[in-house]
Amino acid sequence: MISVIICSIDPAKFAAVSAMYKTALASVDWELIEIHDAKSLAEGYNRGVAASHGDILIFSHDDVELISPDLVGPLHRHLDRFDLIGVAGTTRIVNACWASAGPPFIFGQVAHIIPNGDIMVDIYGAPRRSVGNIVGLDGLFLAAKRALFDKISFDAETYDGFHLYDIDFSHQAYRAGFKVGVVNDINFIHASGGRFDEVWQKYAVRFELKWRADLPQVTPPVFQWTAAQVKIRAQALAVMNPSFW
Repeated sequence: MISVIICSIDPAKFAAVSAMYKTALASVDWELIEIHDAKSLAEGYNRGVAASHGDILIFSHDDVELISPDLVGPLHRHLDRFDLIGVAGTTRIVNACWASAGPPFIFGQVAHIIPNGDIMVDIYGAPRRSVGNIVGLDGLFLAAKRALFDKISFDAETYDGFHLYDIDFSHQAYRAGFKVGVVNDINFIHASGGRFDEVWQKYAVRFELKWRADLPQVTPPVFQWTAAQVKIRAQALAVMNPSFW
């Protein structure tokens, strides 16, 4: 069974994302665990894990749209190799922002709708369908084997809000010896580009204090990743699934 755990306080977003997963997972046995009163994403996800029954657990934001034609096949294929997967992440952590490591350490791809209605595909690194040795993941979509939760959980004490729970959890998994990967053939449009405001900074300090022994004493590089601007979802999907794979 696959358990999909979603924390949401927005009825419209929740209706859309739950319908999306209902369609994507129609061929398998699955359940939806909905949390509408989470004190934090870490607390809500931990509660969702406790209520779930699946051997695969998906943790999803409520503002994502799957554009891949198949979720089940890639999900099972990648979780045969990895214990925890996401769609964007890094093989090196330099601070609380996973992307700060820059190329050639960041991987994945995520699409966003830009103000003129076009789709911007941000390609952090997609040399193949999956990349291993990942030490930190973005949390817009995470999928994990249930066995992870025998050893680790989301840190609801340190991250009692809605930031940094994801890179912390995935780094915990890496440090505990689990295989963590970025997968490039599960493709989403994400409505949010992230907010690095004062609240985020508060949790960034907590992350960097907790993991200071793992952080190199370096200044993050100035860099740009690849991006492609397209008009329709089919074009975004073509960009995100190159023929050389």
